Parts: sequence; C-alpha cells; structure tokens
Amino acid sequence: MGTGQAFVKWLRPAGCVLFLGLFIVVTIFLFTAKGVPVEGYEPPHDSEYYAGHLDELAEELNTNMLPKLEDGAAASFQVEGGQVVVTASDEDMFTVRNSIIHYYDEDLFQFVAEG
Repeated sequence: MGTGQAFVKWLRPAGCVLFLGLFIVVTIFLFTAKGVPVEGYEPPHDSEYYAGHLDELAEELNTNMLPKLEDGAAASFQVEGGQVVVTASDEDMFTVRNSIIHYYDEDLFQFVAEG
C-alpha cells in the first residue's frame, strides 16, 4: 500500500470523528446562544433587580433600548400579570425578542406578535 493510500485509509475514520465533533459543538452553540447585543446599550440593573421593579424595566426598554435597535424595530411594553408584555409586529419580533433576552431573563417577559 502506498503512502497516499495509507493516508486516505486513516483519514476516513478521523474525518468522520472530526465531522461529528464539529457538528456537536455547533449544535450546542446554536441552542445555548443568547440574543445579540444592542450596540451602545448597557443595562443599569440586572434581572434580579427588575423582577421586583417591572414598571422600571418597561420604561428602561422603551426609553433606552428600543431607540438603539437596528432596522427601526418598534414594540410596546406593558406590565400585566407579573410580567412585561412585549408586543411587536411579526417582522420586528425576532429582533426585539433576541435583543431583550440577551440582557434580561426571559421569564420576566411575555412576547406577543401582532399579525
């Protein structure tokens, strides 16, 4: 068996292992990644603080985060039933939701898409 043939014979199982390893890493990354950060936005408090101050959280999102979202995404924030209800159009919901959950716990919010 020549040098090239031995290399190809070795590469087949190693290539499969490499492919499976990369597949697992990418899958884990995709399912555990949080939303994208909003350029120029820094939250003044963490989720623990805002869990007891939902009115302040809704105001913070409306005043400081919403104007910095890309593509001019629009949303409204209201406190109802112990959560901040985020209402946005179908087109804007993806951007708004991913931006919010990057900084705050998803449990604080209820996301409602308008048809």
